[in-house]
Amino acid sequence: MKAILVLNTHAGASRDNDAPSPEDLRHAFAQLGVSLAVFEVNGLGLDEALRNAIARRPDAVLVGGGDGTVSAAARQLAGTRLPLGPLPLGTLNHFVRDLGLPDNWREAARVLVSARPRHVDLAEVNGHIFVNNCSLGSYGEAVRRRDKLRRERGHGKWRAMALASWHVFRRLRRFPFRIETPEGVVTIRSPFVVVANNRYSGQIFDASLRPRLDSGRLALYAARVHTRWSVLRLIAQGLTRKLDEPEDLDVRDATRATITAASSTLPVACDGEVVTLTAPLQFRILPGALRVLAPPPADA
Repeated sequence: MKAILVLNTHAGASRDNDAPSPEDLRHAFAQLGVSLAVFEVNGLGLDEALRNAIARRPDAVLVGGGDGTVSAAARQLAGTRLPLGPLPLGTLNHFVRDLGLPDNWREAARVLVSARPRHVDLAEVNGHIFVNNCSLGSYGEAVRRRDKLRRERGHGKWRAMALASWHVFRRLRRFPFRIETPEGVVTIRSPFVVVANNRYSGQIFDASLRPRLDSGRLALYAARVHTRWSVLRLIAQGLTRKLDEPEDLDVRDATRATITAASSTLPVACDGEVVTLTAPLQFRILPGALRVLAPPPADA
């Protein structure tokens, strides 16, 4: 097996002291019978490195980084026959965990080498592909403020996000949303709406939060909260129940959705990164659009 690994050295775990070097990665995969070429990027040049990797037509394209890195790779590989193999070298690694891969990169490498490719869904908003979710409203505001704190004050990612979240919580803005799906239209004033690639139905501390990534459905979540106290109650419910069960959460599934708000400059974050999109926001599911190296779903 010949593979190319695009390693994002700017990703969360890749900046740790015990992060693997390109030589560590080549050696580990060589022991598994894989000839591995490593392309290093520092966040910038990621798309170009991925295009170069795909052009060489390896047996698989691997990526080392977090959900943002995986999302960038998915956008390049969507609709192709090349399988994607993600290594957990980011901060949270949600997509890797939902695929059923181990958190440890060495263990994940062993699983990737032995796994048979399978198809999973992707989601899209106004032509922008994402692998996890797209958040509108308060979370998008928090991510935008987080990035500003990191740029201007040099805060770490966790500290910046905590400060940004506290700022957003104190203000508690409620946005007017109009959500249209094939099943009907709903209007709601809410701090946030989240559109996910498949449903989140696990508990917050589960290893995997999405039991399947191939249901061919979007999941839409909107908070029905009016005060800071009701936000705290929603958070408490989210810690003690499954993620799609809190009483103050409106949950619905659809294959496509159109979302509009009063402001055309609504903060939007896809896979944890702020993106610039023009309203209305047109969401759709892309069934089986991505081939991945991963174990079969738990309920397969």
